Amino acid sequence: MSDSLPRTQAVAITAKALKPALMAGGLVAIAAALPLLSHGGAQTELTGMVAQGGLKGQTLFMLLSTFLVAIGLPRQVPAFAAGYAFGPACGTVVALVAQVLACGLDFVWARAVGQNFVRRRLGARFAKMDATLSRHTFVTALTLRLMPVGNNLLLNLAAGLSSVRLMPFLVASAIGFVPQTVVFALLGRGSQTSHVHMLLLAGGMFLASTALGVFLFFRARRAAV
Repeated sequence: MSDSLPRTQAVAITAKALKPALMAGGLVAIAAALPLLSHGGAQTELTGMVAQGGLKGQTLFMLLSTFLVAIGLPRQVPAFAAGYAFGPACGTVVALVAQVLACGLDFVWARAVGQNFVRRRLGARFAKMDATLSRHTFVTALTLRLMPVGNNLLLNLAAGLSSVRLMPFLVASAIGFVPQTVVFALLGRGSQTSHVHMLLLAGGMFLASTALGVFLFFRARRAAV
């Protein structure tokens, strides 16, 4: 029974990991189809609209992405769009900053508005969740961010409602955001026909980051037993 449980969990995690993989495939398909519209005019126009204005355009993109991710947009979408418009290096930086800012906004909002209310209403149930998140905050947050499953917004809010300290959570989140941000920025650039090799690099990095997240998850479970 004890051996079958980890295998069941591994299967469940693998199944959930298909969600970001399917999202990546859909985004690549959409971007790859753009040159077919108006003989490439749509692709050129979209890239120009997002990238125009130099630093100003990147800043506006980052602020908009911060807002959208903070209210629940999957963080992979801005990473893909930023990679498509700005290139993998600049796109990764722009998207990563937006993700971390959104994470901080959700955290601060939840702590300021809802922490006391949730503590009073949930009592012991909240205390259990609080203890889980507060114990080894950095490793726990890093593991959850590396996993290709879960909900970014809900984790941000849960951390804000708990007694987790902001800086360890933000630093761990920023580090954990890096692999998928790089992957989707590479996918964004790789969706253009002249950069197909980046699709292969992105796929390899996605598998590697997923494997690391799963390893840390099961290692943490064994240590908790």
